[in-house]
Amino acid sequence: MLHNLHDTGEINLLGIMATMPERSNVEVVDVFNQWYGHRIPISTFKDPSDKGYDRYVKPSSEVAHAMFPASRTIAARYASWNPRTFDQVPNSVGLYRKMLAGQQDHSVTIMTAGQLFNLKALLNSGPDAYSPLTGMQLVRAKVSRFVMMMGAFGKPLTAADLAYYEAEYNNNPPNTFFPLAVSQHASTSNGVGAEYNAHAWYPGLTQAVFEKLDQLPIPKTFVGNEQGWRVPAGEAYNKLALHHPVRMGYYVNNIASNPLQPGVAKTDPAYDEIALLYLARGRGRFFNVHNGRATFESSGTSTWTNDPDSRDVRLTLAPGVNQDHSLTRLVERLVMGHPATWQAPSK
Repeated sequence: MLHNLHDTGEINLLGIMATMPERSNVEVVDVFNQWYGHRIPISTFKDPSDKGYDRYVKPSSEVAHAMFPASRTIAARYASWNPRTFDQVPNSVGLYRKMLAGQQDHSVTIMTAGQLFNLKALLNSGPDAYSPLTGMQLVRAKVSRFVMMMGAFGKPLTAADLAYYEAEYNNNPPNTFFPLAVSQHASTSNGVGAEYNAHAWYPGLTQAVFEKLDQLPIPKTFVGNEQGWRVPAGEAYNKLALHHPVRMGYYVNNIASNPLQPGVAKTDPAYDEIALLYLARGRGRFFNVHNGRATFESSGTSTWTNDPDSRDVRLTLAPGVNQDHSLTRLVERLVMGHPATWQAPSK
């Protein structure tokens, strides 16, 4: 979806930063670059001094990627393309600072669709060859807004919710981390339950980052994961080539159905896609906007407090907006792009 919106000129994609220690993630990002004929700069988190990352994140990531090996499978499938590797891309701080220093003041949107390791490192960075400013000063000077798929601001699951999801997901659980996803959706906005990106397997990470972000006069837009659950997307991706990396991402991790239906993409909540839709096209008829403040505890639990005077906002889907699945269809069209990209490019 990033690449397709970049092609249509709706966004100017400056760079992509991977967050997790899984090395195949970088290769997959470059596979997408090559698939769409782009040269978007890539970086990843590299900070040997961050002992918490080594202690908490690396072992958790290894378990998760062994259980749900989509990125490893895609990288292996396209190894002959010689995608860029973890060791070949710069650390995220260097790329962030280089890109920000080269942009006009207050012109950059930073979207986060994962954990905040890279943002933490950027905010804590000092002057370098790219800029004499500290990370905080550079962000203050160059960034106009943050759009963040972050937090869980819903209410406890009800019988009606369960019936809705059973129908919307055709009696198949979403592809990945289904028990965890359900528990996250059951989170309330009173600090109970931690959404995946905010939890980050790293105690105190998200809380520390937001303590810094809240010092900056830069508005933040939050999309909680409970909104993505209302937009199931993925079945249309079966129109893509069997080994299209998007389609692979929607069937490799579906361990429940793959033995019976190998290669069949299943629906998954469109958490990140609706955040990106808002970034590119604004609220449209799909979103309601609520001013307020998000706070995060050490474990990543999130609380939203309405405040009409706040510069920050939380998006919610307009009531019934996807009852006819029009939002689902729009997301799927934006992910799939032009039919010319549905097959692998000639190499």
